[in-house]
Amino acid sequence: MRIVIIGGSFAGIYAAISLRKSCPDSEIILLEKQDKIGFIPSGLNLLLKKQLTSKEQLYWLTKEELQALYAIDVQVRTEVVSLEIATKTVFIQNGRQLTFDTLVIATGSSQQFKNGNKSTQIRSVKDIHLKESLEQSLAKAQKIAVIGAGQVGLELAEGLYHQQKEIHLYESRPTLLFRYFDPEMVEPLTHELLQRHIQLFLNEQVQTLEENEQVAVVTDQKTESYDLVLLANHTRPDHHLWQDQLKLNEDGTIWVDEYLQTSAKDIYAIGDAIQVTFQPTQEKMYVSLVNNALRTAQVVSQTISGKRTKDPGTYRAIGNHWFGYFLGSVGLTEEESIFYPQTVRKTYLLARLAATNSETAKIKVMCNEKGQLLGAQLRSREEIFYLLDRFTLAIEEGWTLEKLFERELFFQPEYRLPLQLIKVVDTLDED
Repeated sequence: MRIVIIGGSFAGIYAAISLRKSCPDSEIILLEKQDKIGFIPSGLNLLLKKQLTSKEQLYWLTKEELQALYAIDVQVRTEVVSLEIATKTVFIQNGRQLTFDTLVIATGSSQQFKNGNKSTQIRSVKDIHLKESLEQSLAKAQKIAVIGAGQVGLELAEGLYHQQKEIHLYESRPTLLFRYFDPEMVEPLTHELLQRHIQLFLNEQVQTLEENEQVAVVTDQKTESYDLVLLANHTRPDHHLWQDQLKLNEDGTIWVDEYLQTSAKDIYAIGDAIQVTFQPTQEKMYVSLVNNALRTAQVVSQTISGKRTKDPGTYRAIGNHWFGYFLGSVGLTEEESIFYPQTVRKTYLLARLAATNSETAKIKVMCNEKGQLLGAQLRSREEIFYLLDRFTLAIEEGWTLEKLFERELFFQPEYRLPLQLIKVVDTLDED
């Protein structure tokens, strides 16, 4: 069996690796239009903060490694331009044709802005293959606008802050990280940005980008000019290649069934190419996260191998460190609870993180009428991602807080305190 995978980011690479394990005798070909595979999505931020020093460090896996370790035929600088379903053929830009028995579309996504063309002054954060020219643009620019205050926008703002740039951060929603956190959970982070003289324009919709000597950012409230505009708004897939061949959803993602098969037999789509089910509400939504890409890649590899597997959907776990705060979120937020069919109650928790210091984590959990956990949001000055993993597991398993506290978990007073010592508080201000 010949399996062709289009796309060399996390979803495509992990699908290739998983398929090699589940279909050991198959010919597996991975096509990538860029020069390299395995780009790290937060690479630009890491470069800005000098945590990476070379272009090679921006890639977590190479073509040569994937070929040597998993016997995958990796073809870079290979852009697919069309698909013919009847003959199971993909057409390559240079006129070459490639037939397949099974096709996996893992083409990822990019920042898109309908009223503004990308140029040397308007750049997407995924333009890392243009690293040198982007570095030149950043070096010349002093006043920079970042469009979007989600995860990527905050990463960029922090990286630019270390470069001592004047930063203006635009967000159409009323708070930072709107999709993942309720307002009170990000208030300290908002204050931290303002303390560092990063100008925030929340609840302000960017309408157009007009390029002359500078770039004018035109919003529903004002117009202001910048040396450089970085697009960090929500990513979206570009599926113009498939729109006449495959069924698409209204948002432009590829329609798939519960096994991730498209409207055409033996053609599957994964990762950023599709919508998935948000488990707490059973709502179909677009989720551009690496963990979503890895899960869908694993699911589709099982189905292709003959072990038909339904995609269980996502609980949308995210976490990162921004401006001195570790934040994590999984599952339902209070703002989303209106979409849940039952009454939802919230509880604030305070967790001391170690016996040897007084550092704490502030936690907000959402529970249903039975007390089962539906969502959790965490904030601390210390690393708390082990707690995020625990809450993710508890939510997936339908545990109550009491059930979570019953688990026997690692304890060492210098690094951990038992979950049983977490206390319920009335507000996040309480210590």
